[in-house]
Amino acid sequence: NLVTYAGDAAITLVSQVALLTKGSAAAMTVAAPGAAGVGARLTIVSGSNFAHVITFTGGTRGDGTTGLNTTVTMTAFIGSSITVIGNTATQWVTECSINLTSIA
Repeated sequence: NLVTYAGDAAITLVSQVALLTKGSAAAMTVAAPGAAGVGARLTIVSGSNFAHVITFTGGTRGDGTTGLNTTVTMTAFIGSSITVIGNTATQWVTECSINLTSIA
């Protein structure tokens, strides 16, 4: 399920590949998975050469470091990506990531 996002937006909470094509750095948000999102897999991929910023509202993303994190900044290259899976109603876990410049 490929969904193209050409501007700043909230990413829909369904299993999908979210392709970011904005012609400048996009500001994207991802809410907590909610009960319906447990098991959902989101892959967010840069389709343009800009440093897109993805905010996981409320610090809901686990990535193997201490605590939960909120933001991811991609490098300014097509193909930068992150895949997260809805682990609980309030938490995403990071499956893999490529070319991220900042994780907080």
